[in-house]
Amino acid sequence: MTVTPVLIKVSGAAMRGGQVTIQGRYLGGPTTGQVRLGADETGKGGYRFPAAAIQSWTDSEVVLTIPTDAPVGGSWLFVEVAGKQSTGLPYSVRQ
Repeated sequence: MTVTPVLIKVSGAAMRGGQVTIQGRYLGGPTTGQVRLGADETGKGGYRFPAAAIQSWTDSEVVLTIPTDAPVGGSWLFVEVAGKQSTGLPYSVRQ
């Protein structure tokens, strides 16, 4: 059985170079997962965080540094684990 990753909470808006913490369930790990920002509410499109941005990743929490080329403004944040998309949360990168 494959479980859908669920996002529960994301830290407040941060600037490029700042940290974002994503809390959830069934988030897998850095070898099977990726984080996408700037997607629409259905999860289409967006910016994929590079592996170098990941500070730590557990099944319940992901900590990332927002890269300097991440899109600024409000959008949706998703985690994909082994090709399965999580629920989304709104997130904004500040200028």
